Amino acid sequence: MAEKTYIDDPEELVEFAATTNHLQLPAAASPIDPLYRSKHHALANASNQVLVTAQGEGVQIYSSTDSKCLRSWTFPPGVRFACPAKYHAKYTDEGALGDSYVYAVLDSGDGIESKERGTVVWRWTDRGIGSVGLEDKIEAKYAGPIFALEPGVTAAGHLLVVHTDGSLLLATQDLEKRHQLACPVPGKAELVWYQPIEVSQSMRSYLDSRQVTDWLDGDSSLVLVLTRVTDTEVDAAYTYYISLYAVDGADASITEVGTTHINPTHLATQPLACAFDADTGTLAVLTEAGVYANFGLVTGISALDDAIIVERTKEVVLRGFVPCLNDDTQGSVLASNLLAQSQLTMAALTERYVAIAGTHSTVSHASKGPYESVLTIWDLQYGCMHAEKTLALAPAWLQGTSKKQPLPRLTYQIQPLSPRLGEGGAASEQMSLAVTVAHTADAHASLDAGAASARRAKGSKKGAANASVAWGVKIFVMSAFLPPVSLLASLRLQNNARYYVDPEKQPARAHTVHSSNILLHEEQEQGLGVLRSGWEAIVDGTAEANDADVDTVEAFIEISKRREETQNEENEVLLALANVSDAIDSDQYTQLFTDHIGIRLAPDTPVSNYGATWISAHLMTTVMRRCFAEPLGVSRS
Repeated sequence: MAEKTYIDDPEELVEFAATTNHLQLPAAASPIDPLYRSKHHALANASNQVLVTAQGEGVQIYSSTDSKCLRSWTFPPGVRFACPAKYHAKYTDEGALGDSYVYAVLDSGDGIESKERGTVVWRWTDRGIGSVGLEDKIEAKYAGPIFALEPGVTAAGHLLVVHTDGSLLLATQDLEKRHQLACPVPGKAELVWYQPIEVSQSMRSYLDSRQVTDWLDGDSSLVLVLTRVTDTEVDAAYTYYISLYAVDGADASITEVGTTHINPTHLATQPLACAFDADTGTLAVLTEAGVYANFGLVTGISALDDAIIVERTKEVVLRGFVPCLNDDTQGSVLASNLLAQSQLTMAALTERYVAIAGTHSTVSHASKGPYESVLTIWDLQYGCMHAEKTLALAPAWLQGTSKKQPLPRLTYQIQPLSPRLGEGGAASEQMSLAVTVAHTADAHASLDAGAASARRAKGSKKGAANASVAWGVKIFVMSAFLPPVSLLASLRLQNNARYYVDPEKQPARAHTVHSSNILLHEEQEQGLGVLRSGWEAIVDGTAEANDADVDTVEAFIEISKRREETQNEENEVLLALANVSDAIDSDQYTQLFTDHIGIRLAPDTPVSNYGATWISAHLMTTVMRRCFAEPLGVSRS
């Protein structure tokens, strides 16, 4: 029997107070160990340490095993950070953690002018328990506000600087500029999300195989970036672009692999977070309206196509979460860095799993109290929810401040703490992660839906940057077990999402099985059982309408009717397979499946008392291959 996904009980790492303006993150957690272990990273043992950025408190390192503060760097009271501080771990030959670097971006402080906000980077050395103050501190100023830092992206330890306008800069460990690349999208761009990506052989299935070979042979890594520009034709709307970049450590350069825009109808509201599965080229997008959508990234085919294109494959409407929308426009979230401040957030854990955290209703599943703070884990392959855990918060945090503001005022950040890939490039099954939860009772433009003050603040970034907001912050750490994803396990989990997915509110173009969010698309081959080959449809349909006197129109009608009936029967089979006990093993699953399609496995095996179900070869081969034949975690060519 396949092992189940589970989340250990969350442990409180630290609780503190923070003060920010409307545009700053209250706090964030970052990993000590590198998340992307390519061939140039030492395979050191996990350090069980977490880097914490706390506004007004400074930067600290905590032990995730006993919640002790191991090191702390304090700053003057006026210093605020533009994004989470990052750690560049450096290891000894024995694999132990040696003298390492800490990077931080200052948003305000003594000597920082308003035009320099978010452009000043500090780097200092962490010498372990013997560290005293900001040792060997150096400073650099870059052109344009910074969205995030990503250290150690090459074998030489280059620092990737991601700017808020979507441009990228490659610098040395000592903050010296090496190469800068402007954002390729037209107009004034704003960065929404980015993710570093390790190069792997499986990328040949959706990217140019010659490029993949060159990347594998060199010192290369990839970065996927989502940006937006104001739509010139539609008021209060945006056009979104996906860009893929290659970072070359040998040349210390950044090149654009390709850029394409996402159809505006696919992103009716602003994306809050994304996650990319580099093994299959699947991009998951979570929007502020609670829509969880999957897109496929592929290489353009014709000369008229972009170098890369994205195609929507699945879409699920979540329910019960406290909404992030202030109004019906796309630009309703004011926070400049949604990676660290959002009421509903998502992060990639491994190549197959994502975590979604937010404030969720415990009763109505329609954004009405009482509420709880939840962490859920979903898979990217079938879109099923595999596990959930409640985060222990004070009751006051889970209530509104007044009748006019009845919703809890919480923001979330999810941060993986351990590498996504283990030795040999296989996906890690044991993951550590941190969840930062921040609460405020103060007026905030990103939390006060419909408030006149919020709308005024949205129209004045200067006013939002000067207004003060007091936060209470809790950071939780936990471990999760993430076994390989299989269809058998996913079918058992279809009812898990009944409190998070409303089948009656799913897109009309998608077919759902029961209350599942395993979607069956007629247009997509990822659909389970619904899309049958054209040969099957024609042969079966013409068998029902083979009279020579039947005209082509009637024959087509018969083919369509038979195809619809068959699809309904296939859905019944999948539904029956989904509504089984968790205790069922592979043999019982096989028996149930074959019984439904009327196959006698042995002389003493009973057959259903109804006629054999006509079932397509597509469903048969899909279920049998994915459940029993295909090696898990191995991509077919």
